[in-house]
Amino acid sequence: MGYSLWLLPPTSSKIATSLTSIIKSFGCSFAPHVTIVSKIPLTTSIEDIKSSLNTYFANHSLPDVHIKTLETGSEFFKRIFVRCKKTDSLVSLARFSKQTFVNNDEDINKWTNEYDPHISLIYAEKKDCNDEELINQIDLSTLINKTWQGGKIQLVDTSGKLSEWKTVLEFDISK
Repeated sequence: MGYSLWLLPPTSSKIATSLTSIIKSFGCSFAPHVTIVSKIPLTTSIEDIKSSLNTYFANHSLPDVHIKTLETGSEFFKRIFVRCKKTDSLVSLARFSKQTFVNNDEDINKWTNEYDPHISLIYAEKKDCNDEELINQIDLSTLINKTWQGGKIQLVDTSGKLSEWKTVLEFDISK
């Protein structure tokens, strides 16, 4: 799959604590994040990625994340998740990242329209639990309508199995 670029909430924020707690209670070990873009080739220089992102953030507002709803789905990464609003700042970062780091012929306007920012709480690989029981454990007041700005960027090597994913770059973007 390559690298995936993730946006994480600020480490010490209440929303980070709530999301981390829920994800761990579901038996998962990934960091709470909004995927900005995936399928970045592993041949892409990590230093070039960081430099490009630093330049981007020097000239653009920090991404705003607004959690809207709790949802379930059938896709691997969308078993139980919270959907986020497509804020201009989040879409701008995603579009920049797609154009800069994922060189393919995909129609960028179509991709941008289909971009679906969300935060997964559990992936479909966990088969030994009941979704309804898990959902009933969630205190929605700690998630729905919560927001954050900035946070951390993580670049994760997602080319292997989930248990082999490795963070190769992490830095704060809060101002």
